[in-house]
Amino acid sequence: MANHLVSGLLVPDAVSGHLALELANTRAGWGSASPREYLVSYDALVVWAGDVGHLTAAETTALRRLAARSPRPADRVLRNALALRETVYRLLAAPAAAADPAAPAARPGPAGADLASLHGVAARAYRSSRLVVLSDGRVLPDGGDEVTSGLALPLHRSALAAAQLLAAGDGGHVFACAGRGCGWLFLDRAHRRRWCIMAICGNRAKAREFAARTRTRAGSLDRPGPPPHDS
Repeated sequence: MANHLVSGLLVPDAVSGHLALELANTRAGWGSASPREYLVSYDALVVWAGDVGHLTAAETTALRRLAARSPRPADRVLRNALALRETVYRLLAAPAAAADPAAPAARPGPAGADLASLHGVAARAYRSSRLVVLSDGRVLPDGGDEVTSGLALPLHRSALAAAQLLAAGDGGHVFACAGRGCGWLFLDRAHRRRWCIMAICGNRAKAREFAARTRTRAGSLDRPGPPPHDS
């Protein structure tokens, strides 16, 4: 897990390889008793969305100003974004945890209720969208803009990213970091990666394993040997 400051707010580093997964990674410590929360306010949501590329700098500025004038609607969007994050994590992390990386065909399919929830947000995003041509030639809905989607723009773009990942069949290539207290998701089509960030979660795990081996060896040396045999 790694983070940095943007506009005075702490945001997680983008390490997942797909925009849909970056939303899930705005919480660290999935499944732990004390997870770390990055989306502590609507302002934090917008700053994060701008940092990962969901929003342009102009959109980020416009939404922060709009939220300052409309705090209650902004809070509702934040709650919806947190709910979407839970949905995305359940859709993608449960198969990742249940399957052997060497056998992606064995992964369970997405849950119907979570798909319906994602569909509801994505459908609203589509209604606000225009089709845009990306640099690689793909044509995709843009989620709207600060006028057509208003405060919900980062929510819309996150939902569309999740829908696009699933539509591309990449759900079977998503894995959860094996680091203790992490759970961040990442896309790995080669199925060779184990950690969100090798230099952090991977090295911590290796350090714990080394410490455990050292304690085991020390314990074996401290135990008395068998008594001498009298001939």
